[in-house]
Amino acid sequence: MSKQSKKILLVDDNPVAQKMTAKLFSNDGYQVYLAWNEEECLKMAKAKKPDAILMDVIFPDGDGREFVRKLKQDADTKDIPVVFATNTLDVKDDKGNLAITIGDEEYRAFAKPLHYPKLLSTVRKEINRSKNNK
Repeated sequence: MSKQSKKILLVDDNPVAQKMTAKLFSNDGYQVYLAWNEEECLKMAKAKKPDAILMDVIFPDGDGREFVRKLKQDADTKDIPVVFATNTLDVKDDKGNLAITIGDEEYRAFAKPLHYPKLLSTVRKEINRSKNNK
């Protein structure tokens, strides 16, 4: 039996960043889905049931932090781990341990431009943590 690939949903309105990140995850064996905004993200998350969502904080149609609240209130998407990639954090401060607090929960976050090895490792850990908490 072959090992099932992990699925990741990438949400970013920057086509260059999205393409580079998609290639990184694809090369690491992930099945990659893309969304450009909140509406597409919600549809894709419900339809594809990704193992993780990597999203920007700032969308053309809203705020990623507020959108995570919506995801966590929906029974179909509440258990999907979310990792942020954003320009709102200073890359000089990014040692791989940044987080964005939403409500009483912390979500891992990375400053753009992304440090890809740390990002891959963090997403893997978040997926494993999520699977073990079920």
